[in-house]
Amino acid sequence: MKMSCIQFFICGIICAVPMFLFEHPDLTVILNAWQPILYTGILSCGVAYTLQIVAQKGTNPVAASLLLSLESVFSVLAGWLILGQRMSVREILGCVLVFAGIILVQVPWKTGEKVKG
Repeated sequence: MKMSCIQFFICGIICAVPMFLFEHPDLTVILNAWQPILYTGILSCGVAYTLQIVAQKGTNPVAASLLLSLESVFSVLAGWLILGQRMSVREILGCVLVFAGIILVQVPWKTGEKVKG
C-alpha cells in the first residue's frame, strides 16, 4: 500500500514537469474539471493499481507479469471489437514491440550466455 501511494505521487509530480514545459495549463479549466480528474485519478490509480498490488501478493512474479502484460492485449482487442476503434500501422507496431519485449524478458537465459542479435 505504501509503494502504491509513493508511486501515485511521484508519477503525478514527474508528469507535472512536462505539462508546464510543453503545455499551457489554465487553472480555471483544471478546476472546472476537478470531478473527472479526481474520479480517474482515484479509481484508476489509487484503487485499481492498489488492488493489483494486493492481488499479486504471494504470486509467482513471472506469472503475474505475463498476466499483466496481457492487459494491454485485451484493451486493444476490446477497443477494436466493442468500440470500433482503428489503430494506425505505427500504433500496431508499437504494441507489437512492447508486447514482444515483455515476452522476451520472461525467457530464462542461462547465466553467462550472451544474447544473439
